[in-house]
Amino acid sequence: MRNKEIDILIIGGGMAGVFAALGAKTPDVSVAIIEPSNVLGGQGTAGGVAGFCGDSQRVNAPFAELVSTLSEHKLISPYKSIADRRPFDLEHCGFYLQEQVSKAGVEIYFHARALDATADNGTVTSVRISCASDEILFKPKMVIDATGDCVIPVQTEFETFHEAANVQLPMSLYFTLWDSGQKVTSHLPLGCPTWETDDDLPMTTLHIFDSGKVEVKMKVVGFDAADGESLSNAEIHARRHMMGLIYHLQTVGYQGKKLDQHILASVSRHIGQREGRRIVGEYVLTEHDVTHAATFDDVVAVGTYHLDYHWPDKMERAGTGITTMVEPYHIPLRSLISKGSKNLLVPGRGLSGDQMAMSSYRVQATCAQTGFAAGKAAWQCIKDQSDLTTVSVSAVQQNIQNNGQLLDLSEYGDYLRHKIHTHEHIFENAPFDSCHASSLVQLPNNRILAVWFAGSREGFDDVGIWGAERTHGQWSAPRHLAKVRNDPHWNPVLFAASNGDVHLFFKVSVEGLVAGDRKRVTDGWETWRIISKDNGQTWGDAHPIVAGDTLGRGPVKNKPIFLSNGDWLAGASIEVRNTDADKPDIWDTFVDRSTDNGQTWTASENLHIDRSKISGKGVIQPTLWESTHGHIHMLTRSTEGVVYRADSTDYGQTWSSLYATSLANNNSGLDIAKLPDGTLALVCNPVTKGRHPLSVLLSQDNGQTWPHRLDIETEPGEYSYPAIIPTATGFAIAYTHNRKTVAFWHGSIEKIIK
Repeated sequence: MRNKEIDILIIGGGMAGVFAALGAKTPDVSVAIIEPSNVLGGQGTAGGVAGFCGDSQRVNAPFAELVSTLSEHKLISPYKSIADRRPFDLEHCGFYLQEQVSKAGVEIYFHARALDATADNGTVTSVRISCASDEILFKPKMVIDATGDCVIPVQTEFETFHEAANVQLPMSLYFTLWDSGQKVTSHLPLGCPTWETDDDLPMTTLHIFDSGKVEVKMKVVGFDAADGESLSNAEIHARRHMMGLIYHLQTVGYQGKKLDQHILASVSRHIGQREGRRIVGEYVLTEHDVTHAATFDDVVAVGTYHLDYHWPDKMERAGTGITTMVEPYHIPLRSLISKGSKNLLVPGRGLSGDQMAMSSYRVQATCAQTGFAAGKAAWQCIKDQSDLTTVSVSAVQQNIQNNGQLLDLSEYGDYLRHKIHTHEHIFENAPFDSCHASSLVQLPNNRILAVWFAGSREGFDDVGIWGAERTHGQWSAPRHLAKVRNDPHWNPVLFAASNGDVHLFFKVSVEGLVAGDRKRVTDGWETWRIISKDNGQTWGDAHPIVAGDTLGRGPVKNKPIFLSNGDWLAGASIEVRNTDADKPDIWDTFVDRSTDNGQTWTASENLHIDRSKISGKGVIQPTLWESTHGHIHMLTRSTEGVVYRADSTDYGQTWSSLYATSLANNNSGLDIAKLPDGTLALVCNPVTKGRHPLSVLLSQDNGQTWPHRLDIETEPGEYSYPAIIPTATGFAIAYTHNRKTVAFWHGSIEKIIK
């Protein structure tokens, strides 16, 4: 036995181990991988699980390099946000992982496993490795156990979770059949099982390729992946069942397809394992964390996969388990650290979490993230000559993000976005009688801030600006945000600046017309603003955005937009009360521009409208979007039963005349969001009278036609004054719900276009 000193020793060469190595290796840091198989990639290669689950677009730079290489040679399917699995060629994946790791200078020991390890006062001091007929005693500074079975924690007596065989998530055997081009002679070996119908089979999934290849996944229940004898019995049992299943597929078929020309081509090097052991870490990630979009200050990875709990005692497909979709959530560094350890990290499916949480974070794309994070944390300890109790978490996070691994939850959400859907009331039993006119903005880590005006009744002197925040999947209690004087407040508008400041604009009445005890019509209003520099937690003092103005400068109802030239552009309008009772009030629309991040504003001329064709007041409350550089468009509510539109080709400096569209309008507010692919999502009441239904309409030709529609609210009632913003999932909407609460809807295009 020879001794070998190493900076970072990684046990297990699966996806977690490989990306731990790539995260840890630099020219001055030595790294070695210990892998019992003859290929890197773990379950993704040796286990036959040839498909990335979880968001594979936002992992890290080395993972992106792997995907790019596979894509270049057409060895991986394109990323599709609504596809659960992204298939790849497992043999080539294993090869390119090997080349990537070798090129980085990482030492690879195949046919190797850890025989035992020693620890002293929380520090792993040595790991004895068997590699073929050799033994090596490694003396590591840092150890990363990426085995999925917590081999090193067990050997050094750190605490672990280990579910019994009949409680573990079941295993699966993967094998491949190829179309031989001619009928095959089926053969059922002695002692292999048979079944009558599809429902009797062990849970089976077929991945059928145009090439004639069929990948088969067959469920195996009742064994313990972390127990050597039980795992061996699982392999024996699985291959017997595989032979019976092949015979069934060839002679009976499955789901109406008989594979009577297909022959067995290959079987995975080892059975696929979903669960082994998990460490008891400095933090145990829970099902509640995963299902409530948990955030952590020491975040190092993001989970995106749904709960995927397979019943451990059911072999058949029917009622196979729990597949609840979740919003993206944080995985903290503390969950990668064995409790009490100073130099032992455990990424992948072995990290610290309860079983249901593990059913989500165990998938390969997430393992690549947690592995990379473990590598960066180990590297930081080497660099700073620290240990895991004193490591600079902020430095680890910065290093992770500098290498392409995103940690802000707001960047995630398009993976399986069609399964992410929220429709709820922001509050019940409010401390006010009436509320209206909401606005919303997305904050870091998928937090949503919503605001509205509320009080005894619209137009009453006690009406002020209120708000609530959605985080960890639930809304905070409403809280009072602004009241500058004892006059009615109106139409709050939220806007997040590029520097992180959150601006809250709102109107305050000036010298209203009194009818009874209610100020029904204003002689004018001032636009005020407060700014938060801590994502809405606290707010600065309120100030008018244009001193002395009473015509309503700045955004009147809908959010400003960032223009491609850097300007802010806000849709604004004027409501002039005509003192002649025989003549209608006059509504006009304009835009307000800021070129200095909201410090000063310059108003455009009022947009032209042919008043010979207007029988009512006119148009107000425009919503804006930019289609291409400098080409700005607006839609407005009107008193004419239809939505009006205008267009600009010079960044909103000058505008076409307002013209009627074919969209119905009930003289109530509307709002629009431009999605990343150019799709426009318009939320409105698409009727001429009443304030229901509330609907989302989609246009993919810059608002010329709106062929796709989803009715969010259909029952009689008032569902009005909506606000909409784009998100990674699709779009989020807030709107008045019968003046008693504000409702929130969050979903994807696929909710509308099936």
